[in-house]
Amino acid sequence: MTKDPATRAERRVPKRQADHPLTHGSDEGGTASDDALRLIHLKAYAEAARRSTGRSVLDIGCNDGYGTTILARTAGQVTGVDVSPRAIEAAKVRPDAGEVDFRLIDGASLPFPDSSFDLVTAFQVIEHVDDVRPFLDEIRRVTAPDGTVLFTTPNASIRLDPGMAPWNPFHVREYTAPELEAELTSVFPSVVVRGLFAPEPLAEIELARAAAARERARHPRPMPLRLILRVLPASLKAPLRRLRRGPAGTHATRVDYSVDDLWLADDGLDLALDLHAVCSLDATELNAGAGAAGP
Repeated sequence: MTKDPATRAERRVPKRQADHPLTHGSDEGGTASDDALRLIHLKAYAEAARRSTGRSVLDIGCNDGYGTTILARTAGQVTGVDVSPRAIEAAKVRPDAGEVDFRLIDGASLPFPDSSFDLVTAFQVIEHVDDVRPFLDEIRRVTAPDGTVLFTTPNASIRLDPGMAPWNPFHVREYTAPELEAELTSVFPSVVVRGLFAPEPLAEIELARAAAARERARHPRPMPLRLILRVLPASLKAPLRRLRRGPAGTHATRVDYSVDDLWLADDGLDLALDLHAVCSLDATELNAGAGAAGP
């Protein structure tokens, strides 16, 4: 499947995406809320690693490479791409970067030939994209005919009121499970959307964080303060947001869980902490390497 470069160029990722904060896989420092988000992100890569053995892998939105290097342990070849120069610079100097090919991309197209990769991952990316169809078309173009594409994205059902814009300033659109499935099936012949769940103490931390942010979004800040925050660099915004959360949002008491304590399930997706999608150009690929459901 080929794609007209002019058509690909019509998609524009908002400029602010290049300033997205770095995401680290380390468990050093932070709060229980940070722990929960870290495990949610790492679980996606743990699931992807089940499918990556010996395969050529493309990790879209690789950030500082914390998850890309996990895939590199078993994959035959791994490429990580991101729109953030700072992220790619950090990824390239990772001690565990090894032979991973980290590249800066413009966000409008993928600089690879058709059918280049057996496995493509786009974790916590689709919610940042303002023109989704060309983005998905590009992913399908670079995926081999028997390849697999994995997506994760925040679950709008636990984060937003109906019709509410995302409160995360880097998110263009957040999806419920049916919305995500409908979007992906417009491009991929086979799509399975599942929900990510965790033991109650860990789940409550993430649900409380989302609920607090939703409540703040219901009562927006005065316009002058919003304008000031908009022009601040990301390095200053993050500390201000942590201060604004206060004790209820920071969850100072940390918790001891691992990715093995989280699980994927087909039911109750309205309460899932995250959404995972497996897409394939070949329906027989959907069951390859899938993890067991249930805790």
